[in-house]
Amino acid sequence: MEQNARIKRLLVVMALLALLIYTSYAYRNTVDTLTYAVYPYLPDSEYYQELIEQRWAEVEPQIKLVRADWDCYYDDAPENIDVVMYDCVMRDKLIDSGWIQPIDSDSILDAGDIFPFALEGVISDGKMYGIPVFLCGNFLIYDRECEALAKAEYITDLDGESELLLISSDDSRERIQYTREALADTTGEANPPDDVSTESVEEIMALIDRLAIDKHTEDQSDQLAKAYESGEGMGYISFSETMRLLEKRFPQTDIKMIGFSDDLNLPRLYEDAVAVTEGVDGVRYEKCLELMNIIADADILSQLSVQEGNPQYLLLARKSLYKKLADQFPLYEKLEELVSDENSSVIIDP
Repeated sequence: MEQNARIKRLLVVMALLALLIYTSYAYRNTVDTLTYAVYPYLPDSEYYQELIEQRWAEVEPQIKLVRADWDCYYDDAPENIDVVMYDCVMRDKLIDSGWIQPIDSDSILDAGDIFPFALEGVISDGKMYGIPVFLCGNFLIYDRECEALAKAEYITDLDGESELLLISSDDSRERIQYTREALADTTGEANPPDDVSTESVEEIMALIDRLAIDKHTEDQSDQLAKAYESGEGMGYISFSETMRLLEKRFPQTDIKMIGFSDDLNLPRLYEDAVAVTEGVDGVRYEKCLELMNIIADADILSQLSVQEGNPQYLLLARKSLYKKLADQFPLYEKLEELVSDENSSVIIDP
């Protein structure tokens, strides 16, 4: 009798212990909120967040999304942020700092719709650090009526010209970009090391200084587009999304890649990807993957690309969107040409 009583008490204790362990596990894996940060330099991050949160509310109404501000270039570790968007220029630095963690390639919905080179841009040492969302590049946006710009394939084709273009050549960050463009096109390496320097790169930067219209050499990208729209210069070097600001000059304006050398024009693009931060695990990690796929969803990016009937001319990592958008806005055919080169590479800082 006494032995049976001891067995019963032992079973009760074991049941209570199992319940305690389960309750503790369930509590730790309950997700009430997820905090996320989109790339802060998007033309309209507010609208993008609204689209993300509307879709999330449809699929996960019990989990609240909380917006956060995080800049991959300048901010410290994304503490208390579950999902971040970063420029792949910073990929290796974020990985080495232990700020983002890899995902399984099978976690990406419709991965076949993403440009292969874009997927390669988030892979380091065989591990995938996020989902590609946006692309970007330094393009020549120019007036077709300018014969010199219409014919130019390389920046050196414009040797002898002066004060022709709107270029933010005195902005310290932009100048680093142009220098690396010239270095890549001169050496033939998509992502050359920092310790490489050539005399021809110095000559190309001197040419860019001659081509730049002086009073706009410190302008940001949108300012360059607005100055061009007002009638200044015959073109400018900037990102495709600045073309959303053109109205009067838009019908005669075109866009193309231009080589920053005298014989090479490597198709190099910046890429923004969404990633899960280090330390997130369990059910929260799974929910983060779900959120990341919504952030990179084709329907959401399609909506973001047209606002109040106006195209935004964003470069997108998903192939299918270009033809869909080109049906209404023909320039997307040209944008597709800019990003579909099989030799394209994502720009990564060494």
